[in-house]
Amino acid sequence: MAGIRKIQRNPPKSRRNYYVVDACFLSEKYLPIGSGQKAVEKDRIRRVHKWWREIDRQVENERARVYVPDLCIAESFKVLAKKYYQDSAFSTSSAYKSARERLVKDVTTPPKVLKAQLRHIRYHDLPATRDIIIAVDRFYELFLEHKKSVGVIDLIVVASAKYLMDFFDMPKAQIHIITMDRPLWQGIKKIAELPNAYDPDEYPDSFERVFS
Repeated sequence: MAGIRKIQRNPPKSRRNYYVVDACFLSEKYLPIGSGQKAVEKDRIRRVHKWWREIDRQVENERARVYVPDLCIAESFKVLAKKYYQDSAFSTSSAYKSARERLVKDVTTPPKVLKAQLRHIRYHDLPATRDIIIAVDRFYELFLEHKKSVGVIDLIVVASAKYLMDFFDMPKAQIHIITMDRPLWQGIKKIAELPNAYDPDEYPDSFERVFS
C-alpha cells in the first residue's frame, strides 16, 4: 500500500536492518507496566516493548544490528533514575536495579565476547566523533528551516545515522531511526537525505503496519 513504510522482518544477512535508537526508545524498553501509570503511558510502553521484541529477535537471528549514540546511553540511565526517584515508575528498588542491570547488559560487551573469533555484538555504541559533532550544526539549521525545534542529543541521533551512511557505506534503505520525540520524527521526514524515522507511539508507525 502506497505511503506506508515497511521494515523487513527477515532480510538476508547481506541486507540486514540497522536500527539507530534514541534515549527515550532505549530507556522505555526497561520500564515495567505499573498500576500507578495512566492508560496512555501503559499503551505507549506496550507499543515500545512490542517493537523491542521484534528488534531483539532480528538481532539474535543476525538480521539486524542496533546502534546507540554514547550520549543516548548516558541519557537512558538518567531517564531510568528519574522514573524511579521522581515518577515512581518502579514499585521497588529491586525492580529499578533490575532495569539498570538489563540496560548495562545490553550496552556492554564482556571481554570473552570481544576476544572471540566470531563476535556477535548485540548493541553498538557510537561515539560523538568530530564528524558527527560538525554535522549537528548543519542539521540544526535544517530543522529550524522546517520549524522543528529539537535538542542537541536528538540531533546527534540524526548525525549518527548520516555518519553510518557516509563513513561505513551503509545503505540508506537499511537504516531505521527509532525515536519517541515527535518534533525529531516529523523533522526527519522532511529531510530527503536522511533514512526513515519511526515513532512506535504514532499510528503510522504502529508495529502491525510497519512489520506486517
